[in-house]
Amino acid sequence: MVDRLIPIAEGFWNIRGSFKVLGLLDLGTQSSLVRLHSGRFVLLDCYTLEGNVADEVLARTDGGKMIEAIINLHPFHTIHVKAVADQFPGARLYGTKRHQERIPQLSWAPEKTESTAFAALFREDFDFSVPRGVDFVPSNQNLHFSSVLAVHRASRTLHVDATLNYLPFPWGERLSFHPTLGRVLERREGATDDFRAWAEELVDRSKAIDRVCTAHARLPRGKKLGSVHDQVLSALERVEGTLRKHAQKYG
Repeated sequence: MVDRLIPIAEGFWNIRGSFKVLGLLDLGTQSSLVRLHSGRFVLLDCYTLEGNVADEVLARTDGGKMIEAIINLHPFHTIHVKAVADQFPGARLYGTKRHQERIPQLSWAPEKTESTAFAALFREDFDFSVPRGVDFVPSNQNLHFSSVLAVHRASRTLHVDATLNYLPFPWGERLSFHPTLGRVLERREGATDDFRAWAEELVDRSKAIDRVCTAHARLPRGKKLGSVHDQVLSALERVEGTLRKHAQKYG
């Protein structure tokens, strides 16, 4: 996969990068460059910038001086964090609790990205959402369902890692919840109710979303998938069986 910077909407550019499993299967990964209402920028998630992509980002941000913050949203996306932090030392660095524990030598801002205190810092530009009813960092660290979802209000764009992905099907891609949902639902009474309530809130929020950038898959290529609202609603409907099964076991 060739690294690319893709204009998604006014003030929003998605960086498509490579992430290979066992050095063979390229699942892809992402970062996004987003312009704030102030005219400055943030990076959502970290991917080491090289070549033409680095040149384009630097050109848009006055050599990186206009990048205000680096915001890490998925607790398990840690590989590129140090390289990006080193590349933009003037940017304030935010991460989840797991980021801070994994790379404690970096100068982390105190507000963790899964917290309401962090969301308040950027409320004029973003609507952040953390899934409920699931383990944000499960004990089995191969289960990468949960992340902080970020909706950029001005461009009506959702940046999401793993929690939702455009998964391939014989008839084309469709937006789906990560297939590990059944394994990360909290093993307690009411967990499915909490997740469903959060997902229904996301369905409602998606009325104000026109496009979605996901990490581990190609972005849809010119195919009509319906409104984002319809896509998220359909994704929720397809996991109802998983939710019912979990509720039957745990209540």
